Parts: sequence; C-alpha cells; structure tokens
Amino acid sequence: MEGALPLGLMEGAEFSIMHFQLKMGDKLVLMSDGIAEAMDERRQLFGFERVDALLRTAPTAAEVAETAKRWGQEDDITVLSITLTARMESGVV
Repeated sequence: MEGALPLGLMEGAEFSIMHFQLKMGDKLVLMSDGIAEAMDERRQLFGFERVDALLRTAPTAAEVAETAKRWGQEDDITVLSITLTARMESGVV
C-alpha cells in the first residue's frame, strides 16, 4: 500500500483505500515507520527488505518491535498483528 500522511495530521486529508479478503490462517501485520526507519550505529536503515525478510519468519508483533529496538530504533513503534482464526460458537467449549 502506498504511503500517506499520518492519520489525524490534517483535517479533510484523503487516504488510499485497499480492499482484500483474509483466508483462514492469514496474518495481517500493520506497523509504523519506526520499524523500517530504525538505524544502527553506522546509520544503516533497517529498511523494508529486512522488514520483509523478518515477516517471512512469522514473528509476533512483540518480536518485530524488539528486533527494531535491537537494530537501533529511536522513533515510535507500533506493530499490530491480526490472524484470521475460526470463530468460536456461543456455548461451545
């Protein structure tokens, strides 16, 4: 998805919309730019290629955040991981 202004920055700002459908077991990971923009002591960005490689190992949201912190993250960290699972029926244990 293309980048956009931060949410709530400007009144009336328009954002792109993406429609998709998750299948059973699919995972959606949303994260702030603080992950990809983490910078090590040599000023190398963690970058999107490393983020992509990291996500292929199926980490938890906490593991993604911790990896960025170890790399040298100094900006915000927000990681939200959503996995589609079977719905529990009411009254079924």
